[in-house]
Amino acid sequence: LAGNPAPAFPEALRRAGLDGEVVVQFVVDTLGRADVASLQVVRASHPALAAAVAAVLPRWRFAPAEAGGRRVRMLVRQPVVFGVTR
Repeated sequence: LAGNPAPAFPEALRRAGLDGEVVVQFVVDTLGRADVASLQVVRASHPALAAAVAAVLPRWRFAPAEAGGRRVRMLVRQPVVFGVTR
């Protein structure tokens, strides 16, 4: 995810000092964009963290997968870790 914008850490969770993790699954298209219609939350330690990832997903870009020298759609499973800076 280097170079992609980070999801916004929900302020209420930050103030409470809660760390968390979200694992999402989605399809990356042949242009390297996430297909937001394919988004599935596999696991989330808090619903607000999952919502933060879903909100930023349309702005993320990836290197498209290739098969046989052609770009192809690829299912991706991506963990996102939220950590409180102490």
